[in-house]
Amino acid sequence: MKPHDFAKYLRRNPAEPLPWRELRRAVVIPACDENDSIAETIASLASARGIEETAVVVVVNHPPDAPESCRRANETLLHRLETGELQLPRLVWRFAPELEGGVGAARKLGMDAVIASLSPENVEEAAIWSLDADTTVEPGYLEESEAFLAQSKAGAVTIGFRHREGDTPELEQAIRRYEEYLDAYVERLRRAGSPYAFHTVGSAFVCRAASYIRCGGMRVRTGGEDFYFLQAVAKTAKVAELQKVLVHPSPRPSERVPFGTGPSVRKLLRGEPLPEISDGAFARLKQLLDAAASPGALDRADALLRRLPAASAAFLEAERFPAAWNGVLANLPKTPGAQQEAFHCWFDGLRTLRFLHAAERDASGD
Repeated sequence: MKPHDFAKYLRRNPAEPLPWRELRRAVVIPACDENDSIAETIASLASARGIEETAVVVVVNHPPDAPESCRRANETLLHRLETGELQLPRLVWRFAPELEGGVGAARKLGMDAVIASLSPENVEEAAIWSLDADTTVEPGYLEESEAFLAQSKAGAVTIGFRHREGDTPELEQAIRRYEEYLDAYVERLRRAGSPYAFHTVGSAFVCRAASYIRCGGMRVRTGGEDFYFLQAVAKTAKVAELQKVLVHPSPRPSERVPFGTGPSVRKLLRGEPLPEISDGAFARLKQLLDAAASPGALDRADALLRRLPAASAAFLEAERFPAAWNGVLANLPKTPGAQQEAFHCWFDGLRTLRFLHAAERDASGD
């Protein structure tokens, strides 16, 4: 990474550095009302190989509208950290009361502190893990995911996960159903040929510090920050999947975020189905991606539209593809693969999801 790009990110995202310089590894853990669960997380990290050389940054935070019970839990957690009740070789914490932007802002605060602790010389070698304060890890969590990241030459790696066992038979059934749901979505994206066929779970990925900078850092959102961040990484570098299970998130139901594990589990416990997307919608996605990969299809916007069924072409037109693509082509280098890469930057993970929902509506006649 060029020193200019590194310095530019730090200017735009100032952060207090950690006590250690020349880091190679750091784990960032947002903690909002997690006093009851974080000890298990810290204990599992203490058993992880390589933890001695790894900084662990706990970002204790709560939003402006946090209830008094959350504030008291955070105060207790801070006291436990300050008195050394919770210990790791390189444990540090940040307190962010009244934090706007939810878990995304908390992850960003911790990750930016890691970036501020690096130098242009070691930023290419450093890696940042994203974890949650109610999640445990296997002993090989750091070493095995770091080795896979290096071998894959990816910008980020999603790490295999399996939620911990539910406290009741109903919760256990719900969390396994939710995992099947996630796996099926990613697998069908893979079969369709999407480069966004990977899980986006905030407690189960690691990224290169350089890739973090190149994609503009963590997204500040109250939920879905992991989805938007990994999508951004995929536009600048590959996102690879480590299938081995090294992470165990909590199965607990929750409404603290607008979507994700907690709300989905609550829905399943109420007997409500999750929003399924049909095989037909994925077949239409594959048809679109295959058409875009055919010779000459991306030379002009209308060249792709002519290769598609009317409904798929109408979706691209509604997304203003013709005007956007003409602008892309005007500035695109004439190098092999440049058109494909640019198309997938435009037809990203979010647009893919919108296309699938549109295809589903078309099939139902809504």
